[in-house]
Amino acid sequence: MPPAVVPVEDGGAGEAAGVEVTYYSCHVAWLAWWNHVRCVLASTFLPCPPAPTTKSAIVRGTLFVPSAGDRRVRLFLQEHGPAATDQPVDHDEHFLVLDLPAGLGGADIAAAGRIVLEYQRQWAPNASPRGALLDSPKWLVYCKGTRVGYATRRERPSDAEGWLLEKLRAVTSGAGRLPGGGVEYLRGRFERIVASPDAESFHLTEWPGVHGGGFDGGLSIFFHRVC
Repeated sequence: MPPAVVPVEDGGAGEAAGVEVTYYSCHVAWLAWWNHVRCVLASTFLPCPPAPTTKSAIVRGTLFVPSAGDRRVRLFLQEHGPAATDQPVDHDEHFLVLDLPAGLGGADIAAAGRIVLEYQRQWAPNASPRGALLDSPKWLVYCKGTRVGYATRRERPSDAEGWLLEKLRAVTSGAGRLPGGGVEYLRGRFERIVASPDAESFHLTEWPGVHGGGFDGGLSIFFHRVC
């Protein structure tokens, strides 16, 4: 309810002056009350500012974990086909091929459940500041908050890797050891979230078929670009 009018003494100026001052006090009180009500209504009923726009999509991700020779973990990401086919759009076309640092093993990634890759603009000061994030040629890699080395990007899988990926073409999700026993793998669908031109992430969405492969707690891969 509106506030009561506070009596105002006329200060000896006579009845007319007292009426004038009392009228002015009433006007100020009503104006203050209305401004308060208007603020409450605005904060209650006006729509909230829109949240930052994010884009998401499903992609196919494969990790190779060699157990001999060059033991760097390899990451392959490719577009995913329609749900009805449950196959990649083009098996030979990967939009990201990364060699992770030699000091980062598959067991480390599985235990952490996430890795963070950071690209620094100072490495290429003349490059476009808004170039495609995943086209960056190298990345600093962090696991459990510790820097573990650099990842490098390649244009495409090697012939041997292409042969192994072809063997996995019918595998929609799973983890195991490839023929020959020299390479373990994790394969599944990842949700790709583009938060901004400088931040993307990939999150493993399929749990059936990968339990027991060490990634029971999930797997998320974060990419971001900093100054």
